[in-house]
Amino acid sequence: MSCKRGSNNRTRKQKYQNASTFKNNMYDTSKMTKDINAIEHKGLCEHCKQLLEWRVHFRKYKPLTQPKKCVRCLQRNILRAYHIICDDCGVKDNLCCKCGQNPDAPIERPVPAVEEEREQVEFETDVKMLRERQRRKFHRLMKQGMSGEEALAQVNVSSKEEST
Repeated sequence: MSCKRGSNNRTRKQKYQNASTFKNNMYDTSKMTKDINAIEHKGLCEHCKQLLEWRVHFRKYKPLTQPKKCVRCLQRNILRAYHIICDDCGVKDNLCCKCGQNPDAPIERPVPAVEEEREQVEFETDVKMLRERQRRKFHRLMKQGMSGEEALAQVNVSSKEEST
């Protein structure tokens, strides 16, 4: 055993030290592993968020294959693994979606897909409404690594300066 029962103190150091840290995608380049690594854990308290990040980091995270039932509204609309409360009930009652407790710190909530889609459509129409010269400048800024919103803002600012 690593330490005596009932005692939290260890008397010796770790016997075998790992030479390098564990990388969960070192030998596995599958789509599923990439998707799991890209998951954003929102709607959780800080403790539950750390637990799920640990599971992802050490390849212990197993995604859901079918939606689960929410314990508050009893609807089958939980799409993420290890959650017990759906996003709607979590937002309504300000609860952590994994442990179901009301935390002291505010919880970061996911943006609904409908709202995200609407913002994407608005962004695309804004880009289409640009003049050819501005559109080319926008694409040039995007290639340089600037985000879409920053590039659009810079193009709009420069077009206002040119008009005055």
